Amino acid sequence: MNSPADIEKLLYKLILQFAIYTRGSDKLLDPHLINISKHLKQGLSYQQLTPELLALSQSLIQISAPNSSNLELVSTPTLQLKKELIEQLSSLLAETNIPLKFKSKYSLFKQKGKSTLNDDSAKKVIDLALSLIIDIKDHAVSEHQDIENFLTEMSNQFSKLAGQTLSVSDSQNKSFENREQLNNVINSQIDKIKTSSTNAQDLISLQENVDSHLHELNLQLIKHQKIEIDRHIETNQQLEKMSHKMHELDIEAETLRNNLKIARDKAQQDSLTGLPNRAAYDERSLIEYSRWYRYKNDLSIVIWDIDLFKVINDNFGHKAGDKTLSLVAQLILDNCRESDFIARFGGEEFVMLLPNTNSELALIIAEKIRLIISRSGFNYNGQSISLTISSGISEFSETDTLEAVFERADQALYQSKEQGRNRCTIINQ
Repeated sequence: MNSPADIEKLLYKLILQFAIYTRGSDKLLDPHLINISKHLKQGLSYQQLTPELLALSQSLIQISAPNSSNLELVSTPTLQLKKELIEQLSSLLAETNIPLKFKSKYSLFKQKGKSTLNDDSAKKVIDLALSLIIDIKDHAVSEHQDIENFLTEMSNQFSKLAGQTLSVSDSQNKSFENREQLNNVINSQIDKIKTSSTNAQDLISLQENVDSHLHELNLQLIKHQKIEIDRHIETNQQLEKMSHKMHELDIEAETLRNNLKIARDKAQQDSLTGLPNRAAYDERSLIEYSRWYRYKNDLSIVIWDIDLFKVINDNFGHKAGDKTLSLVAQLILDNCRESDFIARFGGEEFVMLLPNTNSELALIIAEKIRLIISRSGFNYNGQSISLTISSGISEFSETDTLEAVFERADQALYQSKEQGRNRCTIINQ
């Protein structure tokens, strides 16, 4: 499931790309585009960006107004710019968990995006991508609303249970009051029998008085017994309803937990490679960092990047690129240890966390994986595609932060690339 936060992140990126690609298209737009780019890079929220976005909207209306004598029309984006925007949209959507109901639309976008494009067809592909993004956003909002509705229903059910509990308690209180009334009736009849015995003039009148009071007492006992039986039946029925309702709530709660777990797992899984995604890495890295910070056991990070991946995409097509990503992901996963964590970080980049492992041991593991991948090319449409991969390695030490270690590993990866690729490099503090 794509959460509203995921959609907001995606739209955030799209606005930034729009600001970059349209800069220079019109002198009235440039000040707004520059400000928006600056604000986005500073991490401002959409609410804080609203005034600037509204100002941009007004400028767009002005420059596109017919019969405008003193304003220039926005120049039409070139085909190359459209293709670059399609590539950016493709990259963004590849990092998004596409709901099953939109898979066919996403496949259509990828298919059309890879075909030969002219100005008109490129615009249609961009429109298709934007339509898909809106659909995903609406779907995420709908799922969010469904969960809210379910939780509201559960709250209502619990309120009903609370009412039934009060009803049972009230029934018990009334039963207690009924017994108190019976005791009072019994005591009253006994007192009357005593009085009748004292005042009786003869045996016959005494017997009549006693019989009368005993009969009244018997009627009260029968009445009390009937009330207690009816109340007992009512209480048992209420308790049975409560038990049934609790069972239903348990089933519904378990279903919700399972659905949320499935949605969470999907949200943290890369749809192409099946590996954990960037969000999953962010969560796991905090766990491993906290464990390292507490126990000071060795912990290393390895950042992988497929060499010349763009060349594979350009020469053989995106399907070959997708196959490359899937193959490399599987090879890394198959050759790391059970305790290691591997995720697709984005694009052709992967990241590994190696608990209880110093950088020297991490290098041995990384070299083994690098060598396996360098021997694991594949054929695509009768053409041979060779693979190599580079990595940067760094070990956590002293007062390191997650960001500092990641930055060092990234620098080490850069060195691997600069030194000819197909190699692993360590940089430690």
